[in-house]
Amino acid sequence: MSQFFSKKIILLLFFIIILSFFLLGLDEFFSIYYIKQNNEFIQRFIDKNFLYSLLLFYSIFLLLLFFFLPFSAIMLIFSGFSFNLYLSIPLSVITITIGGLSNFLLLKKFNLIVFFNKAKFWLKKISFTFKDNEFQYLLLLRLIPIPFIVQNTIMVILNISAKNFFFSTLLGVVPYAVIYSLAGSQLRKIIDKSEFITISDILNYENFAVICLLVIFILLSIFLKKKIN
Repeated sequence: MSQFFSKKIILLLFFIIILSFFLLGLDEFFSIYYIKQNNEFIQRFIDKNFLYSLLLFYSIFLLLLFFFLPFSAIMLIFSGFSFNLYLSIPLSVITITIGGLSNFLLLKKFNLIVFFNKAKFWLKKISFTFKDNEFQYLLLLRLIPIPFIVQNTIMVILNISAKNFFFSTLLGVVPYAVIYSLAGSQLRKIIDKSEFITISDILNYENFAVICLLVIFILLSIFLKKKIN
């Protein structure tokens, strides 16, 4: 079996799995509404099977990331809702980092640069600029709220090293892991007090100011480094 044919099979398999996930309505399990409707069952199950629940939850989280399914935010909320914050935040960061790295290594096998032949000149130019402050740019990319798969694809196209990818992801997802886990903790407090709960009821948007400050700090460090050089 040729390498090209193998890649087509893998792409087809991923497409079938992702499509089946939504066609079968499995996405309905990943919502605040589902958590609220099954609150008592979830808490009772976790209390009786804590370690098993922990293993099951983060295995599902990792699988969702591996198959590029866009449920990171709700899984972070779910983790803060279900487990102690001192446990959920580091485990979520590690899970997202491992899941992201698996995406990165998988996407690398598909030689994505082939799909951008017309833009090769600009990609080389961007890549050259990127290399001067690679880690800072990667961290900046992680802090910008764009889909995880888009971030990972950009990093693959720019031929980022796996080492820099790993550590920039590990650091870059921490603010989001904290913010959404805190939202999950807030959900636990109000879940029985309100009939209808939306994301704005549990998410403190003022916390995103910290991310804005981090973005400004990184941009400033890149600017100063260029000036000094």
